[in-house]
Amino acid sequence: MPEILNSSRIWLVAIFATFLLQGCTTIHDIPEQTETLSSATPNNWASHLKAVQQLNNWAISGKVGVVTPKQSQTGYIDWKQKEQTFDINIRGTLGFGGLDLSGDQSWVTIKVDENNQRTLPTDIALERYLDWEFPINSLKYWIKGIPAPDQPIKHQQFSNQGLLSRLDQQGWDIRLLNYEKHNQLSLPHKIIARSNGYKVSLILSDWTTK
Repeated sequence: MPEILNSSRIWLVAIFATFLLQGCTTIHDIPEQTETLSSATPNNWASHLKAVQQLNNWAISGKVGVVTPKQSQTGYIDWKQKEQTFDINIRGTLGFGGLDLSGDQSWVTIKVDENNQRTLPTDIALERYLDWEFPINSLKYWIKGIPAPDQPIKHQQFSNQGLLSRLDQQGWDIRLLNYEKHNQLSLPHKIIARSNGYKVSLILSDWTTK
């Protein structure tokens, strides 16, 4: 696996933090769900869940916002998922170019350029570089508006339309908002995840299903 020197690692950390935490534009607070939610499993949930689970090839584009106890800023994200492999590009607003994350559920390569990259286990990669844990393997399911199938569900609530609106999983409180139809599938365009003073928000402008 490729390695980088300590000095390059420090530079990579600074770049990654810049993309996620030091953008020039901040996502405005997203309104919370106002409709009454139900903990009862809707009649249409099983069929909807099965249909969305079969969506293995997709792409999204939009804005990502990160709030930590110290900062609150944004960047832009493009994510392409093909079966178990993903390619994620995060762009900042300070002229650094781009940051690429590519891999699968086991390994991810974090790349700034040809000479600055590192491959790490996916479940610890972001924790290693951000000093706080975020379950990227589960995010690919939350983005689609469903729970991660390999993790226990602490609590979930559904909207009047029978769609998942709130999920408590892996220590994160996830809100799923603004569903829209894409090839007959209802998929969320706003995802808010909170845990222990941290908040990650996705506002999706494009959803592509394949």
